[in-house]
Amino acid sequence: MVNNRYRRGQDAARGSRRAGDARRRRHRLGDAAESGYRGLTPQFMRRVRNRPALRRRGRLHAMLRVVAVAGALAAIAYGAQHAVQRALTSPALSIQSVRLHQVPTMLIEPVRARLGPAYGQNLLAVDLLELRRSIEELPAVRRAGIRRVLPDGLVVSVEARRPAVRVVDATGSYDIDAEGFILDIVDPRASRPLEVRLAGRLSVSAAGLQVTTDPAHGKALRSALAVLRWLDEPDRPLTRPIEHLRIDGVGIVLVLSPTLEIVVGDERRLAAKMAAVRDLLRANPPSEPTLIDARYADMLVVRRLEAGPE
Repeated sequence: MVNNRYRRGQDAARGSRRAGDARRRRHRLGDAAESGYRGLTPQFMRRVRNRPALRRRGRLHAMLRVVAVAGALAAIAYGAQHAVQRALTSPALSIQSVRLHQVPTMLIEPVRARLGPAYGQNLLAVDLLELRRSIEELPAVRRAGIRRVLPDGLVVSVEARRPAVRVVDATGSYDIDAEGFILDIVDPRASRPLEVRLAGRLSVSAAGLQVTTDPAHGKALRSALAVLRWLDEPDRPLTRPIEHLRIDGVGIVLVLSPTLEIVVGDERRLAAKMAAVRDLLRANPPSEPTLIDARYADMLVVRRLEAGPE
């Protein structure tokens, strides 16, 4: 049985608790000159004894750093908010000039009238989206863009709608664009669009509305616009110019001349229909008033053109 003297490893009497802690620490760290560890200097022993106080001091410093960073962020946010409020109420940023960029001559006055309420407003507070929507409500405007120019200006650009066809019904004529919108203002320098003569009367005739929504003739007008888009391609097969289009009971009729008409019906299989008509006109040019019925791509019906429309 091992006695207590052997367990302590020394024959001397057991010293105080502080001496025992120092002895155990010395055995654990070793001598500074031999092992490279810090020796038991008075400064090291003082730090060991005051370690709880150092921990409390470190936590306090960390909390102070957090408080300092939060205070700095709050001050920056308050300063930014104050600067924004001053900018939103500053008379130096009130709108005084509006520059129209790439706006057609016919739309200058209508666009300026829509921009009238913006004069005098703060440049940063004005609602550009609302102004853009107001300009795009004009029937002749397809797309508008507005941007700010410091310190007191706006730059407005407008893309105008171009007339693609002129629909002629029993009551009058309407210039419409490729999307079917009725235009109220047309550039006088633009070329005269192709006519689409309609048998009947449009129920949708106000400027800014789409004729393709007409309950009676909307579907036929959509087909006519599709046919015109196809014919505008550079590789269209027709060799003769088209005088006008007619929409009647048989569908869409291409009038090439008073003595030659082509019935295509609608826009379906248009390439095959026009290819068959082209081959027929090249092989057998008509010598008398002729009506070519090409509603079916695999069969052409050729007959004499009567005096009145079919």
